[in-house]
Formats: sequence, C-alpha cells, structure tokens
Amino acid sequence: MNSVIPIENNDVLSALRGFLRKLMESDLVDALLVPLETGDGLVQPALVSDPSLLEVANPLLPIMPINNARAMSALTGKHAPARIGAVLRPCEIRALVELVKLQQTSLEDVLLIGLDCPGTYELPESMALGACNGENRSDNLTTYLSAAHDGKEAEIKDLPLRPACQMCIHPVPENVDIHIHLFGADSTVVLALTLKDELAAKLQLTEAPAGEAWNPEQGRETAGRIIAGRKQVREKELGAIRTRMTSNGGIAGLFAACIRCHNCMTACPICYCKTCLFKTTSFDHEPAYYLNAARRKGAQRMLGDTLLFQMTRLNHMSASCVSCGMCTSACPSDIPVGAIFSAIGEHVQAAFEYTPGKDVNEPLPLITFQPHEWNEVGEEK
Repeated sequence: MNSVIPIENNDVLSALRGFLRKLMESDLVDALLVPLETGDGLVQPALVSDPSLLEVANPLLPIMPINNARAMSALTGKHAPARIGAVLRPCEIRALVELVKLQQTSLEDVLLIGLDCPGTYELPESMALGACNGENRSDNLTTYLSAAHDGKEAEIKDLPLRPACQMCIHPVPENVDIHIHLFGADSTVVLALTLKDELAAKLQLTEAPAGEAWNPEQGRETAGRIIAGRKQVREKELGAIRTRMTSNGGIAGLFAACIRCHNCMTACPICYCKTCLFKTTSFDHEPAYYLNAARRKGAQRMLGDTLLFQMTRLNHMSASCVSCGMCTSACPSDIPVGAIFSAIGEHVQAAFEYTPGKDVNEPLPLITFQPHEWNEVGEEK
C-alpha cells in the first residue's frame, strides 16, 4: 500500500520520528535499530527501547559510521530475542540478506524499514566542514532532500559523496516491510511510504492517491535517472581499476600501500569469521624468517603477507560483496579497496549469474553444487 503522512512546518525529520515512535507505540516492535544524534554532528547506530529517545533519531543524516548489517548480526544471531525494527540503507539491507544466507543473522521477528539513499559523505570531511553541525544541519538536509526529489546529486559545501555512493546502482531498498521514499517525493509536504497492508491497518494508514507531492511513477523515474548517471561513473571507475590490474604491477600494485591494519576487514559487513586466520599468530613469524627472506630475495617487505591477506578476503567474499564501500572509507592508506573488490566481484557474480542481496531465498553460488556448472569452461560432460 502507498500512503503519505502530512508534514508540518516543512519538518520531515519530526514526521519521520513520529512515525518511528508510532511503530513502537502500536506494539509492532519492541526495539528499533536507528541512528541517534550525538550532539556534535554525528550519529551512532543504537538499539532504542524507549520511544522518547526517538526525539534524537536521525536516519536522514547522510553519514554512515558502519554498515548496520553488522549490528543486526550482533542483535539477532540465529534468532532475534525480541521484535526488532531496523531502519537501514539499501546497501545495509543487501549485506543483511547475504549474512542471512551465511547463517550469521536472522530476519525472523525483524521489521525491515528501508530508505531511499541519495548517498552518504565521508565522516571526517563532513565533520571538518561542519556540514552536519548546528544550523548547517537543517539547511543541508533541505538541500539533500530537494536534490533527491529532483533526481540530482546534492551539492553541500563542496562535499563529494563517498566513492561507493557515487557509483551505487542500488539506491532503492528491496525486500523491506516498509519503504520510505525520498526519490521524487516532496519531503517538505509529505512523508511518502509503501508498506504491507497489514502494517498499514495497524498503523491506521490509508491508501494515498498519486499527487503532486508524491507520485510512485515519478519516484521510479527519478531513481532511474540517478541510477543511469551512477552506472556511467561505475563503468568508468571499475574500468580504470581493471586497466591497472593488467598493467605493470598488476593487482599487487593496487595493494602496494596496504599495511595489513585489518581496518577493511573490520568495516566489511560480509567478513564475519569469529576467529580470522590473519588475527592469529600464524603470521607472527620468527625474526629469522624475515632475515632469510631478505637474503633470498635481496629485500623483504615489512610487514609482509599483505597481498595474501587481500586475496584471501577476495576469495572468501567476492560473490557476496554489495559494494557498500566501507572498506575504502576505513583504509588509512587511501587504497580504493571497495572499487577493487567491486571490479573483481562483478566478474565473479556475473559468472554465477548472481546478484548479492537481491533475494534471501537464492542460494549462495560458492556453496551450491551444480553437476555441469564447469562445462562452459571446457570440462567434459
């Protein structure tokens, strides 16, 4: 069902907070995972059980401290301990779907609330420019939502979107119980929603006819324009990465600046191993190891095994990479980790005709045996 909630005084954030509070007061959820303002221009994901604290909820602030699929894994495990609602961006939902397949989380007793995502900004740059602080916050939010309405990229204090957002081709949430529309919606007039009929009945929401403030078809057209533009950016960026892979230095050159800090692995929602080989003593070599390697090769990089670390990660999760780009944001060496993984993951996913995060019932390709799947590359029938 498509429905709208009228907005008073052009204050979409208050309308959204009121809607989230109504979800809790209507006894649809026991707690909500939602970003809360910290008072210094930041938001932090929090599990809220007291509806009054939703007065500082702000899922619209365009910064993304973590991919909250990781938080959902921590909150639910094999089964949610209560009815949990989660307000998530599309890349977070897609990563969550992959984690369900990897048996790291569950959607049972989970109410998924998805937002259209015009994109997010890097946290340090946003803080440095004060884009999300004080008076700037309200003005910039208006600019951000107005751009989403028109299908354009928001221009906020010369802040570029995070690299992953600039080439995101999945900015519209799927597989959700409630869809909060920003694309094509006039967020100064209405909060536009699509939700399941039974939820609408419990929330006493009625079907809304298409109007000037929000028209579902216009919303799809707006999202389509954004996706078309980002496809061009994606093709250009991933093409540049693939060119570098086949040039002097190859993939080893792309990761030459890696210091094996493990930030990318920690930020990645798909890297879920409780005990990672690279966090054990397996790579704590004896001093003589380095000296012997230096004598053998003439010089030994310190610390080593960086390419092995990255290639192991690629092998483990390239099919499930949702291109959220949190790895790039976390890298202290400014390596385009996300673009590299997307460039390789795209080929892996195409080979298996698999789109990560699209369908929770679609089996993971790397753990699904097909008797004749290698015939096309020369294996005899």
